Amino acid sequence: WPEFGGRLGGTFSKLRMREGVVTLGTTLSAQVFDGNVTISDLRLQDPFGKWPRFSSDVALDNLDLELMTGAFSFGRITGRLSGRVDGLRLFNWAPVAFDAQLYTPPGDRSKHRISQRAVENIGSIGGGGAGVAAALSSGFMRFFDDFNYERLGLSCRLENDVCAMDGVAPAPNGGYYLVKGKGLPRIDVIGSSRRVDWPRLVQQLIAPTKSGGA
Repeated sequence: WPEFGGRLGGTFSKLRMREGVVTLGTTLSAQVFDGNVTISDLRLQDPFGKWPRFSSDVALDNLDLELMTGAFSFGRITGRLSGRVDGLRLFNWAPVAFDAQLYTPPGDRSKHRISQRAVENIGSIGGGGAGVAAALSSGFMRFFDDFNYERLGLSCRLENDVCAMDGVAPAPNGGYYLVKGKGLPRIDVIGSSRRVDWPRLVQQLIAPTKSGGA
């Protein structure tokens, strides 16, 4: 496992197992990455069997992006992150359905910086990786290690192995902003693919962490 910074804590109660089904009568709350994660409506069927099935709703509140990106070698990002994963369904511990939204919290006053590596990795997720890499390697942009951003975010609705993608705001030519830049030098990361093959997206997410040795 990669090394995590900070401390992990949480509470849960009313955990029950009956006829092969595990349920949690309360909300599971954990403090991770200097923020809070809550899991509600947790249900686990056949946990020790051949085909376990898990479902829940997850909420993320004010997580520290610098701690997160440092743990997973994705490229350095500072700022905060909130979001939800509604209707999460796992079959044999693999996601088969969910509606996820991750975004910069409104009113976040923390410092917003994003490294070149993180910009490239986010660009590859949205289908614009080649354009982002070209922009970073040309002109005066190549002299900067990181950039200011106003906000960032990503949404994905998974159904039938296809992820319907969106970002924090509409962009020109039918795209969507994954990272909306701020100040100078300004860089925006714009997604172009609205429907993405889920297994391919997972590999794009895993690849940066493997290349970083984590």
